[in-house]
Amino acid sequence: MLKRRKAASEVLASLVILLIVSLLGTSLYSFSLSTMRYQQDNLNSEIRLETARAKENFKVIYFGWDGLGDDISTMILNYGQLDIKISDVYVNGQKTGTYLSGRMETIYTSKFGTLLFTSPVTINAGNNYEIVLVSERGVSYAIDWTT
Repeated sequence: MLKRRKAASEVLASLVILLIVSLLGTSLYSFSLSTMRYQQDNLNSEIRLETARAKENFKVIYFGWDGLGDDISTMILNYGQLDIKISDVYVNGQKTGTYLSGRMETIYTSKFGTLLFTSPVTINAGNNYEIVLVSERGVSYAIDWTT
């Protein structure tokens, strides 16, 4: 009679171990599957963004300054395959905080757009300035400008 109890408890112990291993394996599989799905979604969104950046091209055609204040006007040509919006402007590395017009306005493909902003740096005649325009997708266009 003792042998039967011993055999039954060994079978029961084996079943419990199989159950634990199955539960842990299922949990690990589910976790790894959700993690891989999340990574795949992130990769796909990065690929879409990089593809859009590759199709986005713009150029500053004109910088204008009236010689009095720190307001600068620009004319931008969008010659890429996507419509763009200018989100930020940097003058000598300092971010512009005051936009008078044109910020985040759509510049359609093969069209011109204007942007009027107040420079964070004091503008003086005869000086050189590095101006960087950044689109909402992160594409930047830098130019050295002499007043």
